[in-house]
Amino acid sequence: MLLQRQGYFMRRAEHPQHKAWRIPKGRMHSDPDGLFNELTALTTIRFAETPESFLTKLDEARSHCQRDAFIWGMRLRLAPLVDGGVLVSGDYHPGVVAVCKRMHGRYLSQMRAWQLSGTAEVVKLNLIDELGFADDQIETLMTLQQLHSDGSLAPVKNSDGIHLGGDYPEAGAQQPEDENSKDIFLASIGEIQRTAWTEQSIAQALQDFSLYDYQHYGVRHLLLRNSALLADDMGLGKTRQAIVAAYLQAAGRPIMIVCLVSLIINWEREILAVLPDAKVSRQQADSEADWVLVNYERLADFVQDAGRYAVLLIDEAHRLKEPTALWTRHAFDIAAQVPYRYLLTGTPVLNRETELHTLLRLSGHNIGQMPLKAFCKEFTGSTEFRHALRGQLSDWMLRRRKDVLPQLKGKQRQQLTLALTDAQRTQYDAIFHGSEPVLARIGKLRVLLEGFKLATIIALIQELDVEDKVIVFCEFKDSVATLKSECEALGVASVTLIGSDSVTKRQKAIDRFQNDPDTRVFIGTTSAAGTGNNLTAANYVMFASQPWTPAQQDQAEDRAYRNGQLRLVLVKILMVENSIDQQLWGMLEGKRALARDLVESEDDVSKAHQVLAEVLLTSASLG
Repeated sequence: MLLQRQGYFMRRAEHPQHKAWRIPKGRMHSDPDGLFNELTALTTIRFAETPESFLTKLDEARSHCQRDAFIWGMRLRLAPLVDGGVLVSGDYHPGVVAVCKRMHGRYLSQMRAWQLSGTAEVVKLNLIDELGFADDQIETLMTLQQLHSDGSLAPVKNSDGIHLGGDYPEAGAQQPEDENSKDIFLASIGEIQRTAWTEQSIAQALQDFSLYDYQHYGVRHLLLRNSALLADDMGLGKTRQAIVAAYLQAAGRPIMIVCLVSLIINWEREILAVLPDAKVSRQQADSEADWVLVNYERLADFVQDAGRYAVLLIDEAHRLKEPTALWTRHAFDIAAQVPYRYLLTGTPVLNRETELHTLLRLSGHNIGQMPLKAFCKEFTGSTEFRHALRGQLSDWMLRRRKDVLPQLKGKQRQQLTLALTDAQRTQYDAIFHGSEPVLARIGKLRVLLEGFKLATIIALIQELDVEDKVIVFCEFKDSVATLKSECEALGVASVTLIGSDSVTKRQKAIDRFQNDPDTRVFIGTTSAAGTGNNLTAANYVMFASQPWTPAQQDQAEDRAYRNGQLRLVLVKILMVENSIDQQLWGMLEGKRALARDLVESEDDVSKAHQVLAEVLLTSASLG
């Protein structure tokens, strides 16, 4: 009910108004009788208040306004503009909006910032006087900012420190009459610098780590510069290379890693695999932690104290391609305060040159300082232009394909552990603790978990190189259809194979996948596509769910790993933390011989289901 009135609940325990609701004045005082009636309808006890006494208290509160009640923890930044005026950005507050409007400010809607005339000193005094801000809640940047009309930033010559970038009309241009604008402001990043590392010191430092030769080279690429992009093909160990480089570069200071929320668990395990004694914090700015893991959606919580980190690692960095995204802005705000910044992505970024511009800006590459229009004019539109761009980026971007692993032709199996969101965990727990028979609950949980993993599978497909092909095995037909639809939306050609397909349709799907270089994804159910087919065009295999038996998994993997396969086959098995996925995996590994004995016929598979259910019932306490 309060949410419908645009209410906001104070969740943070340290907030002076912890557990209180903030509701816009217009939503309270315009209809107090209606609010009172709604509150009484929600309770089973009798209110001590009457409509009259409730209204009296509202009037009294309105006449004794506590102006600083809701500015606790807020931060604002004032950036003086080289052509005059001030840019105001930071935490939202209706009072700040009112001050900016009274100063005839122009609102930049996409960045939620205000452009004001006057000086930073005047703006700051108005905010303190009218809203009760403390002096240290308002930061004034000491360097003038030069803004361009396309949203890019060219730092004022010889300037340093933290910069806010964005858009400002050219000198003499007429200001738009509309106070709203779609200008983009991003923090300015210092230029890329060489570090003090030498070839000898790197070689000596890497003696303590077990890495392949090509991974040594990847760590070296990162260590020699304070910002770089590692764009290795999926499966070459970007995560491990980045962990080693960050650890050595940080020299004991804390490290922040930005990644997808579903991959936080996987990153933590990789860190502990390399550094067993490391202290890792998930989503919390723990002062005792060596490593802090945070997802893109939570970056705003880490801007204020970003200066304490020595290294910033951004995984899946292509998610920052859109400069208008709020998390892109926060990533820039953090990166501007961290001396070493490393980006990771397996996506072939040079296929979309314009999306690379934001990553170049974030790194501090000189090409990233170019206005976007100038960048596009010089580096996009033809093969020659793209080659010119590649030449400019060779010192910043390192990309290797699997041809660096000629000695590793064969099959590698990797587990990818995912975390559920709070909402997903609620759905899971509702089924897990339900009253249905255990087999029914297990079946529903497997359907639910497979559905949760599809977004990650699509992200992995997007990361594939143009020469890669993948087989995706699902346990449920609905998942096959969903993945097919998502691939079509992305413009990725795919084929499917499920049990109800005719022999002719199956063969056409197999032939197209094997022979058409543009058809890069084969999606099927394990029961229908996991045996008898030759799919050696694939060098990746992904499992949305674990099959019921190890033999089924082995047979499915071997659709790609068989005679005629000339490349390394990488098998990715997606698992959800703290779920029946792990129970099933542990049971399958421990009972592999038993499972093999139970898959000779359909009756035996049914027996296997029952055996597995009994094991899960005991170990997961489902009953």
